[in-house]
Amino acid sequence: MNEPATLRERRQSLFAIIVCIATFGVMLGLTSPLLSLILEARGIDRSLIGLNAAMPALAMLLISPFLPRIVRRSGFRRFLLGCLLVEFTTFLALPLFDHIYAWFIIRFVMGASTAGLFVVAETWINQIAEERNRGRVMGVYATVLSAGFAVGPLILAVIGTSGWLPFLVGAGFIALAVLPLALTQAQAPSLDGPTGFGIFQFIKMAPSLAGAVLLFAFLEVAIFALLPVYSVRSGIAEANAAIMLVVLTLGNVALQFPIGWLADRFNRYLIMTACASIAFFGALLLPLAIEWGALLWIFLFLWGGLFPGIYTVAMTILGQRFRGRDLMTANAAFGVLWGVGSLTGPAITGVAMDLRDPGGMPVTLSIVSGIFLLILLIRSRRRRQRRT
Repeated sequence: MNEPATLRERRQSLFAIIVCIATFGVMLGLTSPLLSLILEARGIDRSLIGLNAAMPALAMLLISPFLPRIVRRSGFRRFLLGCLLVEFTTFLALPLFDHIYAWFIIRFVMGASTAGLFVVAETWINQIAEERNRGRVMGVYATVLSAGFAVGPLILAVIGTSGWLPFLVGAGFIALAVLPLALTQAQAPSLDGPTGFGIFQFIKMAPSLAGAVLLFAFLEVAIFALLPVYSVRSGIAEANAAIMLVVLTLGNVALQFPIGWLADRFNRYLIMTACASIAFFGALLLPLAIEWGALLWIFLFLWGGLFPGIYTVAMTILGQRFRGRDLMTANAAFGVLWGVGSLTGPAITGVAMDLRDPGGMPVTLSIVSGIFLLILLIRSRRRRQRRT
């Protein structure tokens, strides 16, 4: 095979997998508010709604350790298509088995297949991306995925939550996600070679990357779950509190590619440290920003766009450091850490808000971000000392 063909196959593969996950992301962005609104309208206890919404994160935590072995046996393309089939079936099972307790099981199964999709997709993208533009590729991936998440609630606002229509629309997006894989000869990466470590060994090998994923999941889920509550209790109108999440998402969509571009040109750990600093100072400034009037929206756009760069850069460094089976194992570790952060973020922050209403939220987010930032600074100092 000549070099142009190889380059063409690589680009075709990247296009297929990124479009697949972006399309699937629309369904994910639609699902959480759809089910929460349906349960809320039925008068279901909010703690039960929260537990139900935690099922995907729990599934990701429990299933991710087994994914490398399953994928090696089934192959990338077959595994991804199988996960999409499970998502399609279980999503349509929600209105068929329309009961809160049935939805616990269904959402756990959906979460397991979602974990498989993301672990495999991010391994695939990182394996075939070139080192010279890896940051930009991961930035594009993060951008289109965030855009997909943002489109989901907008679709829901148009079609509503009643009847079968939202479920049929969501299932339709899952079906569309199959097309890029089915209609192209996407080049699946190789998983040749032995695995040099296990999932929990990865945390010891790469504590900065492990902490980055844990922090990002903690912040993202806690912010999107509780920022509207914090804002209303701080005196913001309910309509504006909802718009705050939109502005955060717009910042995420707009700034991931520039962050990836910077990660291709400068020290990637330095870029990650800058994003962690913004996470920390943004959380500290949040109580003041609430009083800033129009400047609040600029603050939210920048904060919501720059702190997710922690994950974009972490994925870039992951592809730089690991290949083959080790990359798959590392991505599975990312899945476990994501599950831990997603479960603990809203839970710990919610308890803090009960103890100190509503200031417990920025205090918790700044403490967690500050701990990670301190770890990065200490490890950076140690790396400089080893060089000298």
